[in-house]
Amino acid sequence: LQQQLKVILLKQRQEYLLGKVTELDEEPSILIEGCYEILSEEEIEPFPAFTSQRDVFLTSDTIMSILDPSQNLVKLYNSK
Repeated sequence: LQQQLKVILLKQRQEYLLGKVTELDEEPSILIEGCYEILSEEEIEPFPAFTSQRDVFLTSDTIMSILDPSQNLVKLYNSK
């Protein structure tokens, strides 16, 4: 399984998520490891809040799009 750092846009939610995405063969269809919420081009915070768990599973019906992050976000993520 190949992992890549991606930005995930969610349907019906305001969060933009950043993490290492692995696409799975069945539902839940996406695993995001080391997940952060993007607050701005210069700020990310651990996601979800109130837990130390940073790995999140998502089903395909919650995802609007999966995109490549900006170079600035890549640097910010790698510094965490």
